[in-house]
Amino acid sequence: MLACRVTGATSMSLKPAVLESLKCEPRVVFLEDVTAAEPRMYRFLQAVYHSAGNCLIVTTRSHDSLGYLRRLLWDPREEIVLKPLKRAEAAGLFESAVAAYELESPDLHDFRRKVLRSASGNPGQILAMCRLAAQPEYRQGQRIKFLPLRMDVLPAFVG
Repeated sequence: MLACRVTGATSMSLKPAVLESLKCEPRVVFLEDVTAAEPRMYRFLQAVYHSAGNCLIVTTRSHDSLGYLRRLLWDPREEIVLKPLKRAEAAGLFESAVAAYELESPDLHDFRRKVLRSASGNPGQILAMCRLAAQPEYRQGQRIKFLPLRMDVLPAFVG
Protein backbone atom coordinates (compact mmCIF):
# COMPACT_ATOMS: atom_id res chain seq x y z
CA MET A 1 0.00 0.00 0.00
CA LEU A 2 1.25 3.46 -0.87
CA ALA A 3 2.28 5.05 2.41
CA CYS A 4 3.04 8.69 1.72
CA ARG A 5 1.26 11.98 2.13
CA VAL A 6 -0.43 12.82 -1.18
CA THR A 7 -2.12 16.12 -0.35
CA GLY A 8 -0.57 18.74 -2.59
CA ALA A 9 1.99 16.28 -3.93
CA THR A 10 3.23 16.73 -7.48
CA SER A 11 3.56 13.98 -10.06
CA MET A 12 7.35 14.33 -9.68
CA SER A 13 7.09 13.15 -6.07
CA LEU A 14 4.28 10.65 -6.60
CA LYS A 15 5.86 8.66 -9.45
CA PRO A 16 8.82 7.34 -7.41
CA ALA A 17 6.48 6.56 -4.50
CA VAL A 18 4.12 4.62 -6.78
CA LEU A 19 7.00 2.72 -8.40
CA GLU A 20 8.43 1.82 -5.00
CA SER A 21 5.02 0.65 -3.82
CA LEU A 22 4.62 -1.51 -6.95
CA LYS A 23 8.05 -2.98 -6.34
CA CYS A 24 7.04 -3.98 -2.79
CA GLU A 25 3.52 -5.11 -3.69
CA PRO A 26 3.08 -5.95 -7.39
CA ARG A 27 -0.33 -5.14 -8.86
CA VAL A 28 -2.34 -5.11 -12.04
CA VAL A 29 -2.29 -1.56 -13.42
CA PHE A 30 -5.29 -0.94 -15.68
CA LEU A 31 -5.51 2.15 -17.89
CA GLU A 32 -8.73 2.66 -19.78
CA ASP A 33 -9.20 4.55 -23.05
CA VAL A 34 -5.61 5.76 -23.43
CA THR A 35 -5.25 8.43 -26.10
CA ALA A 36 -2.04 10.12 -27.29
CA ALA A 37 0.20 9.25 -24.35
CA GLU A 38 3.12 11.64 -24.03
CA PRO A 39 6.82 10.80 -23.47
CA ARG A 40 6.60 11.28 -19.67
CA MET A 41 3.69 8.83 -19.45
CA TYR A 42 5.63 6.40 -21.63
CA ARG A 43 8.71 6.53 -19.36
CA PHE A 44 6.63 6.02 -16.21
CA LEU A 45 4.63 3.11 -17.66
CA GLN A 46 7.82 1.60 -19.07
CA ALA A 47 9.11 1.36 -15.49
CA VAL A 48 5.82 -0.20 -14.36
CA TYR A 49 5.81 -2.64 -17.31
CA HIS A 50 9.32 -3.87 -16.57
CA SER A 51 8.85 -4.15 -12.78
CA ALA A 52 8.81 -7.76 -11.65
CA GLY A 53 5.35 -9.13 -10.88
CA ASN A 54 3.37 -6.17 -12.20
CA CYS A 55 0.91 -6.40 -15.06
CA LEU A 56 -0.01 -3.48 -17.32
CA ILE A 57 -3.34 -3.59 -19.14
CA VAL A 58 -4.23 -0.75 -21.50
CA THR A 59 -7.42 -0.21 -23.47
CA THR A 60 -7.59 2.07 -26.48
CA ARG A 61 -9.65 2.59 -29.61
CA SER A 62 -6.78 1.68 -31.88
CA HIS A 63 -3.08 0.96 -31.70
CA ASP A 64 -2.38 4.27 -33.45
CA SER A 65 -4.14 6.26 -30.72
CA LEU A 66 -1.67 5.06 -28.05
CA GLY A 67 0.78 7.84 -28.80
CA TYR A 68 4.23 7.15 -27.33
CA LEU A 69 2.95 3.96 -25.67
CA ARG A 70 3.17 2.30 -29.10
CA ARG A 71 6.89 1.97 -28.35
CA LEU A 72 6.11 -0.13 -25.29
CA LEU A 73 3.02 -2.00 -26.47
CA TRP A 74 4.20 -2.94 -29.93
CA ASP A 75 3.71 -6.73 -29.98
CA PRO A 76 0.45 -7.75 -31.73
CA ARG A 77 0.64 -11.16 -29.99
CA GLU A 78 -0.19 -9.36 -26.75
CA GLU A 79 -3.27 -7.58 -28.14
CA ILE A 80 -6.85 -8.63 -27.70
CA VAL A 81 -9.16 -7.06 -30.25
CA LEU A 82 -12.73 -6.86 -29.01
CA LYS A 83 -15.53 -7.11 -31.54
CA PRO A 84 -18.98 -5.55 -31.04
CA LEU A 85 -21.46 -7.58 -29.01
CA LYS A 86 -23.84 -9.82 -30.88
CA ARG A 87 -27.51 -8.85 -30.83
CA ALA A 88 -28.43 -11.24 -27.98
CA GLU A 89 -25.38 -10.22 -25.92
CA ALA A 90 -26.19 -6.52 -26.38
CA ALA A 91 -29.81 -7.14 -25.34
CA GLY A 92 -28.63 -9.02 -22.25
CA LEU A 93 -26.28 -6.19 -21.31
CA PHE A 94 -29.10 -3.69 -21.79
CA GLU A 95 -31.38 -5.67 -19.45
CA SER A 96 -28.60 -5.89 -16.84
CA ALA A 97 -28.01 -2.13 -17.09
CA VAL A 98 -31.75 -1.43 -16.74
CA ALA A 99 -31.75 -3.47 -13.53
CA ALA A 100 -28.50 -1.94 -12.23
CA TYR A 101 -29.64 1.65 -12.84
CA GLU A 102 -33.23 0.85 -11.81
CA LEU A 103 -34.65 2.31 -15.00
CA GLU A 104 -38.41 2.53 -15.23
CA SER A 105 -40.30 4.26 -17.98
CA PRO A 106 -43.46 3.74 -20.01
CA ASP A 107 -41.28 4.06 -23.13
CA LEU A 108 -38.63 1.57 -21.98
CA HIS A 109 -39.34 -0.75 -24.92
CA ASP A 110 -38.79 2.12 -27.40
CA PHE A 111 -35.70 3.27 -25.47
CA ARG A 112 -34.31 -0.29 -25.63
CA ARG A 113 -34.80 -0.41 -29.40
CA LYS A 114 -33.09 2.96 -29.91
CA VAL A 115 -30.17 2.15 -27.60
CA LEU A 116 -29.48 -1.22 -29.19
CA ARG A 117 -29.72 0.14 -32.72
CA SER A 118 -27.56 3.22 -32.13
CA ALA A 119 -24.91 1.43 -30.03
CA SER A 120 -24.28 -1.17 -32.75
CA GLY A 121 -23.02 -3.67 -30.19
CA ASN A 122 -20.71 -1.27 -28.34
CA PRO A 123 -21.04 -2.22 -24.65
CA GLY A 124 -19.67 1.12 -23.43
CA GLN A 125 -22.34 3.02 -25.31
CA ILE A 126 -25.11 0.76 -24.00
CA LEU A 127 -23.98 1.25 -20.42
CA ALA A 128 -23.43 5.00 -20.83
CA MET A 129 -26.90 5.56 -22.30
CA CYS A 130 -28.57 3.54 -19.55
CA ARG A 131 -26.56 5.35 -16.86
CA LEU A 132 -27.59 8.75 -18.24
CA ALA A 133 -31.22 7.67 -18.66
CA ALA A 134 -31.42 7.34 -14.88
CA GLN A 135 -30.50 11.02 -14.41
CA PRO A 136 -33.30 13.57 -14.07
CA GLU A 137 -31.98 15.89 -16.81
CA TYR A 138 -32.67 13.16 -19.37
CA ARG A 139 -36.24 12.62 -18.23
CA GLN A 140 -39.46 14.36 -19.06
CA GLY A 141 -41.80 13.09 -16.41
CA GLN A 142 -41.50 9.31 -16.66
CA ARG A 143 -40.25 9.37 -20.26
CA ILE A 144 -36.62 9.21 -21.35
CA LYS A 145 -35.36 11.98 -23.65
CA PHE A 146 -33.28 9.84 -26.02
CA LEU A 147 -31.88 12.44 -28.45
CA PRO A 148 -30.20 14.71 -25.85
CA LEU A 149 -28.89 11.63 -24.08
CA ARG A 150 -27.47 10.19 -27.31
CA MET A 151 -25.89 13.52 -28.24
CA ASP A 152 -24.13 13.62 -24.85
CA VAL A 153 -22.89 10.02 -25.07
CA LEU A 154 -21.65 10.05 -28.65
CA PRO A 155 -18.62 12.39 -28.35
CA ALA A 156 -16.96 10.00 -25.89
CA PHE A 157 -17.07 7.24 -28.51
CA VAL A 158 -16.15 9.14 -31.68
CA GLY A 159 -12.65 9.92 -32.71
